[in-house]
Amino acid sequence: MPNRALIAASLVLACSRPAAAQQTSQTAPPPDLLEQQCNDGLAASCNELGVSYANGTGLAADPARAASLFDRACKGGIATACYDLGILYHHARGVAMDMARAAGLYQQGCDGGVPAACTNLGVIYTEGSALPADPGRAAALFTRGCEGQNYAGCTNLGVLYATGRGVATDYGRAAGLYDRACAGGDAPGCTELGVLYQNGQGVTADIQRAATLFQRACDGADPIGCTNLGVLYVNGRGVPVDFLRAAALYQRACDAGYPRACYTLGDLFVSGQGVPVDFARARELFERGCDGGVAPSCHDAGLLHANGQGVARNGSQAASFFQAGCDGGFADSCHDLGLLYANGQGVTVDLPRAASLFLRACGDGGAVGCTNLGALYEDGKGVAADLARAASLYQQGCEAGFAAGCTRLGLLYASGRGVSSDPARAAALFQRGCDGDDPDACANLAKRYEEGLGVQRDPRRAADLYRRACEAGLRTACEPR
Repeated sequence: MPNRALIAASLVLACSRPAAAQQTSQTAPPPDLLEQQCNDGLAASCNELGVSYANGTGLAADPARAASLFDRACKGGIATACYDLGILYHHARGVAMDMARAAGLYQQGCDGGVPAACTNLGVIYTEGSALPADPGRAAALFTRGCEGQNYAGCTNLGVLYATGRGVATDYGRAAGLYDRACAGGDAPGCTELGVLYQNGQGVTADIQRAATLFQRACDGADPIGCTNLGVLYVNGRGVPVDFLRAAALYQRACDAGYPRACYTLGDLFVSGQGVPVDFARARELFERGCDGGVAPSCHDAGLLHANGQGVARNGSQAASFFQAGCDGGFADSCHDLGLLYANGQGVTVDLPRAASLFLRACGDGGAVGCTNLGALYEDGKGVAADLARAASLYQQGCEAGFAAGCTRLGLLYASGRGVSSDPARAAALFQRGCDGDDPDACANLAKRYEEGLGVQRDPRRAADLYRRACEAGLRTACEPR
């Protein structure tokens, strides 16, 4: 399984649902009394009753009723009610989603002294979802939230310092804010601080400390913390290698709704590390990850559908998942979708479409995409034949580490097609391809040594290379000479 990079959390909202209103006594008044007091114009009672309806405490949950009560309380000057109503508009609970309305309500709450409202308004200014993006304004709001002991505000302000949005990049400042947030019980703050310790940014690198922080974040129900801890167990960094433990952590994060954890858990079910090999389970997990917007997860789901692993082979389904991965910016998905269009697997053959997808994959750094696009230009399939363009694309693929790209470029130099004939250059490229375990390259290099083309003739070296190509599965290299 490939190593996974640790993930820094995105900005976090201060609260996903209304917090309990301040009580004037240890025993909350009964709902019917709160109702009467609210109807008599007591805004605080409207707010307290709204909290009960929002959270389903003492009453059946009714977010629409809660929204109505928060609205009355907000208009009556209860700042926390404005904040709570903003959350409902933010998450479409009991009311239609309206981010502009949520922003206005958070502003009222923030102006009324509710630190969490300042934090949530800062998130909106950072994202630019309902208001024009203004990271400087967001930083000021997160500062207000943090100073008011809303620790999600501290975490979010740290994110801005770590990423240089709205403030100058300052990892040391970010680390201090994350530490304050983590100590205050904000689990994402522990995750972010762990990433800094893992990377040695603003603090001395300490992978054991990172593991401890990820554990603390995971214990605090932050799924990214669980996922990052799982990555450490897979790679044996700061903790012993323990795939079973990693699988449990990924499962916990996946169940908590973090799609990237579903993807990483799917990898374990494909490789059989810590869990039995189970392609059907892997497919389910990859599809969950894809539904959550994880482009590589879409790609891996597509591979299982294309190969008939854990599900009946279905090229059309594979194409759908590859398209989702490609749209998400994953170069391998663009490439593999291009292969389906080139070969007519699950889709109608469409070589211009294949060329477009290979181009997209190549532009995103996909060495195989560059090479396959080069082949289309060499053969004039789906694009006008252009040997010079083919050579350039093969060069890109070769430089990016794809052995077949070196081999294809070597063939052009050997024949002088699209480039000036250069036997020595061809031999060097075949050597590079062979070193990358491309049997075609080994066989072509063998022929160079056999005939003394671009290299000193060496029949023994040629025989060794033919043998290597044969053992790698190239049957023509096995023929007696």
